[in-house]
Amino acid sequence: MAGKVGGGGSGKGLDVNADPNVIPFIDIMLVLLIIFMIAAPISSVDIQVEMPDARIMPSQRPPRPTWISVNEDAGGLHVYVMNDEVNINDLGERTYEAVQLNTPTIAGDDFEIRDQRIYIRADGDLAYRNVVRVMNRLQDKGFTKIGLVAEDRRR
Repeated sequence: MAGKVGGGGSGKGLDVNADPNVIPFIDIMLVLLIIFMIAAPISSVDIQVEMPDARIMPSQRPPRPTWISVNEDAGGLHVYVMNDEVNINDLGERTYEAVQLNTPTIAGDDFEIRDQRIYIRADGDLAYRNVVRVMNRLQDKGFTKIGLVAEDRRR
């Protein structure tokens, strides 16, 4: 809000301000703009047109994600594909089979199977070299889309 408080010190009282106070006019204009935006009719067309029928195939469900879990304890390194423990040397082949089971629609397409994203869940205390070993075994089988999963602790 603009305004000028004058006077003070001279002892003559308030000075006359000849500038118009436009702030109330701007407020009114903004309120009118909002009213017109809400009340404005949505454009409609009155011309009748014979529209063609659309034949859209329903979208396919996204493939079920394939998870690799890695942890280490006193017994050594444990690698799981979904819920099954596997030997790290068999990781690529077992992951390939798991992707086929998770997405039967692409079961016969080798390129699509290797193009699927693989998610790795590794224990926070696990040595980084073990995660890299798991990633290397997956890349040996042709999986290049690999995601690392972390827990969101903001909540």
